[in-house]
Amino acid sequence: MTRDSDAGVEPGQVSRRKMLSWAGLASLAAVAGGFAYKHFSSTSAVKVESFMTSGSGKPRNILVLTGSGRKHGNSDRLAEAFIKGAREAGHAVNVFHTGREPMSACLHCEGCWSNGKPCIIEDSFNTLFPLLEQAELLVFCSPLYWYNFSGHIKCAMDRMYPYSKKDRLRDMNVRETMLLMCGQSHFLRSFAGPAEAYRQMLGYKRWKDRGRLFVTGVDEYGEIAGDRALRIAEDMGRNV
Repeated sequence: MTRDSDAGVEPGQVSRRKMLSWAGLASLAAVAGGFAYKHFSSTSAVKVESFMTSGSGKPRNILVLTGSGRKHGNSDRLAEAFIKGAREAGHAVNVFHTGREPMSACLHCEGCWSNGKPCIIEDSFNTLFPLLEQAELLVFCSPLYWYNFSGHIKCAMDRMYPYSKKDRLRDMNVRETMLLMCGQSHFLRSFAGPAEAYRQMLGYKRWKDRGRLFVTGVDEYGEIAGDRALRIAEDMGRNV
């Protein structure tokens, strides 16, 4: 005779076998969910988080570097929201669009300061360096390209090398920084690369981190419109 574990089960009741099966499936789902969360939330030791700290309310000289070549794209709109809040709060804000101002990568030629200027390459860095030297707060605003900063803004970062040389004639006036980024990825772990590079820059230049904002899931042109991230960016500018 074949044993039937459901024998004697009244209509509407659940058999012990089914209960055990469901419990097993629930346990497996919980374990799989835990592994998935761990993987997708972060695969890096770098802590990727958004935050901001409030400033003293004293008017500041702020320089915003944008990193996209796409005018009024998602990262541009993020920068525009920050700038709106900062200007409404009485701060002086300059903007330099690295994606729309042709700039060479650093050639490591060691010609820094040889002609009295930080760099001997004649390009848009000649417009950027006076802004760097007067800014108290530097804001990087970049789209996420291949899990890193855009190449445009990275060129501008690399061209800051003369201000880190021992024999520099002068340094930047920057004392504080902020980082705003957005990207197609839905996972914060995708921003681990630039987050770590930013952290290293802070330590090297002894800049104070005043806030970070990472926006996930935006890719198509203008997709960030209406996103609460724009309100957060505006508040970051207003409270800087």
